Amino acid sequence: MAVLFTVFVAAAAVYTDIGFAHYKITGEPDLSYWTRNSSDNFESEYTGCMPLKLAALSVNGAINKSLGQREMNEVIRMNNGYLMSPMLPASDERLKYEADQIIALQNELESQGVQFLYVATLTKNSNYDPQLPVGEDDYTNSNLDKFLSYLDEGGVNYLDLRETAHEEGLNTYDLFYHTDHHWTTEAGFWAYTEIAKWLEANCGFEIDDTLTDFDNYEVTHYENAVLGSRGKRVGVCYGGLDDFDVIKPKFETKLEDLETHEVGTFEDLLINEDYVKENKDKLLSADIYDLGLQGSMHTQNQLCTNDSNIILVGDSFSFTVEQYLALSTNRFDVLSAYVPNGLADLVKQVHPTCVIVAQCPVFNLGSDMSFDFGYGTGE
Repeated sequence: MAVLFTVFVAAAAVYTDIGFAHYKITGEPDLSYWTRNSSDNFESEYTGCMPLKLAALSVNGAINKSLGQREMNEVIRMNNGYLMSPMLPASDERLKYEADQIIALQNELESQGVQFLYVATLTKNSNYDPQLPVGEDDYTNSNLDKFLSYLDEGGVNYLDLRETAHEEGLNTYDLFYHTDHHWTTEAGFWAYTEIAKWLEANCGFEIDDTLTDFDNYEVTHYENAVLGSRGKRVGVCYGGLDDFDVIKPKFETKLEDLETHEVGTFEDLLINEDYVKENKDKLLSADIYDLGLQGSMHTQNQLCTNDSNIILVGDSFSFTVEQYLALSTNRFDVLSAYVPNGLADLVKQVHPTCVIVAQCPVFNLGSDMSFDFGYGTGE
């Protein structure tokens, strides 16, 4: 047994070494989701390339679940079975500073004749129906509430999608994946329609009803295709798997990627369904949400009937929203919420009708770089 164990460990080490070297040389994380997202973290990068990692995680998760353990690898299993990682409290001083950057941004844009909207995305632990087990705390909603109160004081235009969903009688948990921190593609489309309403009411946009009517889109359903970012930490048995829907227009589309000058349809430029089809069974290594949804960052809609331009500063929650906004405006530009310091230059270049900042509070509140918009007000 000792010899067999030694042989197994040696073989596993060689396999892991090869995978780790491949990742370091090529930058391609073909063996683990964590590998791509854990730069400068040797331990998680290395263990991410170990063989049978998903099987081991799943067995461990099954044991923890059978014993009634509600926390595993910094992931909490909520009362309704959804997986989440809680947010720590942010200081009032930090939240006030970040709100001041948004206030200053709106004032700067308005001085240039540009409209501004801040969008607060949904939070997984609903403030109207909290599902955390006893003894666990999450400060996402309290942090966001305090931040938005400062925006109120500064007169900032914002949409709090938590409140919008509640007013419309939507169940927040139906809008999230069980095993991932992201909302679903259907939730992203819903968020798009809410933003579209605001644009029409406040910016003079004329958005064709065809674009906002869900019946005008085709839904392709992939069953048990996603093991989300939280599920990858605990295995399949602890939180299960998620289905994934790709939402594509039934109507004609024609866009140009302004960086490559490629002209194509919605499917050609704004999503990557081929990635979903090819990787839906690669539960640990695939990143279906991110890599299946990311599209062109700068597009011209050649079938648009208005001359409005939008700049969206967003994080990964925006991946489910961007492609539909791109159909609703003449020019559409996207900047990462984590490095938005190119916004000032882009505004000067394209002079947009509206700038939208859409942030998931878990990943942006408390982040220095998320509030440096290139106007000299960030840290």
